[in-house]
Amino acid sequence: MTPEEIAAWEPFLKRISLFSGLSGEDIFRIARRLQSLSLPKGSTLFSQGDESDALYIITSGQVSLVHAAKGLEKVTAFLGRGEMLGEGGILTGEPRTTTVRLNTTCEFLKLLRKDFEEILRDNSTILLHLSRILTARLVENDRPARKNADTNQLLALNAALPRPDRILLTLHLSLQLMEQTRRRVLLVDMNPDAGAVARVLGLKPTLVTEQVLREINLRDPGRLRTLSQQHPSGLEVLSMPAATLGGRLYSGIYLFLNFLRDMHDFVLVSLGSDLGDVEKSILSEADRVLLAGTGGARPQFRQLEGELCSVIQSQKTTRLWLGENDSEDSPLAPQSQVIPWSDGIAECFERGAGPYEPLETHPKSRRAIERLARNLGGIKVGLALGTGAALGHSLIGILKVFKREGIPLDIIAGTSIGSLMGGVYALGLEPEEMEEIVLRIDKSWVYENLFWDMTLPRSGLFAGQTFLRFLRSYFGAKEFSDLELPFACVAADIETGEEVVLREGRVAEAVRASCGLPLIFSPIRLNGRYLVDGGLVNPVPTNVIAEMGADILIAVNLTMPAADRQRAKAKAAKDGRTIFNAPVNLASLRELTLPNALKAPNMFEIFFQMIYTMEYEIARSRVGLAHVLIHPDLKGFSWTEVHRAKEIIQAGQLIAEQYIPQIKALIPYFSNYCQVPIRLSSPWTP
Repeated sequence: MTPEEIAAWEPFLKRISLFSGLSGEDIFRIARRLQSLSLPKGSTLFSQGDESDALYIITSGQVSLVHAAKGLEKVTAFLGRGEMLGEGGILTGEPRTTTVRLNTTCEFLKLLRKDFEEILRDNSTILLHLSRILTARLVENDRPARKNADTNQLLALNAALPRPDRILLTLHLSLQLMEQTRRRVLLVDMNPDAGAVARVLGLKPTLVTEQVLREINLRDPGRLRTLSQQHPSGLEVLSMPAATLGGRLYSGIYLFLNFLRDMHDFVLVSLGSDLGDVEKSILSEADRVLLAGTGGARPQFRQLEGELCSVIQSQKTTRLWLGENDSEDSPLAPQSQVIPWSDGIAECFERGAGPYEPLETHPKSRRAIERLARNLGGIKVGLALGTGAALGHSLIGILKVFKREGIPLDIIAGTSIGSLMGGVYALGLEPEEMEEIVLRIDKSWVYENLFWDMTLPRSGLFAGQTFLRFLRSYFGAKEFSDLELPFACVAADIETGEEVVLREGRVAEAVRASCGLPLIFSPIRLNGRYLVDGGLVNPVPTNVIAEMGADILIAVNLTMPAADRQRAKAKAAKDGRTIFNAPVNLASLRELTLPNALKAPNMFEIFFQMIYTMEYEIARSRVGLAHVLIHPDLKGFSWTEVHRAKEIIQAGQLIAEQYIPQIKALIPYFSNYCQVPIRLSSPWTP
């Protein structure tokens, strides 16, 4: 380093623990031997087992420390600006104990081991100081993970959208990202009309020009903070055309992005649809790229989609489609989301209604953006709904309480009755609508519909066609991709005993398969398999919502021990409340008239008790994965009591209310410690 460079770096070096306490003269001796090093994102600084030939100081960017043992790799820490790497090895001479991989483009100051040893030989005071620091570090067993991999993210938004739609999507995504995660968010408006978003927010845009950037020190975070404006909500906005980072400033683009990322939890860069060198560099550096399009701009979307394929890897792209699900467009990546959108949103905005009213009148659009924000923030809420026949009516009560309390749901999976309730909810029905449907299903409905479906009992008493027609009356020909929420249901292959998770194809057939209780319903042939009730293999599909990407796992377990089911059945029989009851209580009549030999459980009762016992034991062994396990006490009800839906729904409401504080404690939206002063809306605001 030159004396001028050393003077610029001296304040930074003094803040590093390894050099703190040294005099300016000692720091000068060290700094003049430091070398600058810049490496691109995805590089490996050094690998476990390499020779310890240098120590490194991170001046910009973020790295992961990876330790390999027994063929498995584990990330042990995320380190950033001001952290040191490899200091222990140059003192002991031992090989590297970890691998360091770059999560972003990074800059380092490098001190070779031979230079380090010369400094120590010539300066006893430095030797004593550094020896104490390094010795203290060597006694640490492991470095704690100081940063979460899901924070300090750089997000890029490319939108092939009309201008009003682009502004509204950019604005509401930024605000919801801040509101849902309760973290620091910076919106960098790099569109050709940079400043438009700030203006819509009621701010007077201050455009950052090349001259402004050249006059400040990009290594000084304090100066960089002066470039952005803050909205009363807490959102920070930086308005800067992409061309500002071109020309002579282009070489500092990664340093600039790293400092923005270091100062905020999320940096959302809104780019224009034209991809120049600046835009391509930002896209390659971004942790996640959002590609937005709509039917009215399909040619522009396809062109932008093709250009992105040559710049970035498809797995880090999330495709956003504004409008109805468009089968003509194949997704750029498996990660895609449809955001309900209509022309009326932009028309309302252009009439001068302001940025909030257009989405307040389109709650489905707003909820979709909220879900996208939770997805980006790593706080997706998943709900696993278990098997339980008529006891599944309690799930409606639970959903009603979730709606009242504003608990958002992003992913749903269900087994048996849980698949039915989860499916209609994912379709977009409100809990109150679901309640109206089940209250119409009484004993007479069962007699009139179910028993006409009886078939030759080769593989089941009922063919299941009546039930399938009932499902099609709500789902129609809709497929899983047409649902408002990501949804899956679990069935079992009766021939192999394998668990089958259904996430593609028609929903009605999948739910029918998941609800096909053996011996009652004939197996349904789907995708080349004979499928029956998923409760045989996975009564509470918590693992399914985890595999679908849920971060917060809520499970509802409706199973109960066989003894509890027997008590519920006995109580129902005593009260004359089974779906097969007649004026004469058959259970009591049997006790009075039948010989003891015939009072024993029949083969159907034995079969169902066996299934219930199995489901209970399987559920008990799997629910530990959930962050919140809701296990309603439904001993007073029987699995056949469809006519008691209203009471069972109320029981579900009562039990759900007890779990609300526990659930809210996991969702940042409900945190009181956040500094964001306002909330735009509730996830359930009508």
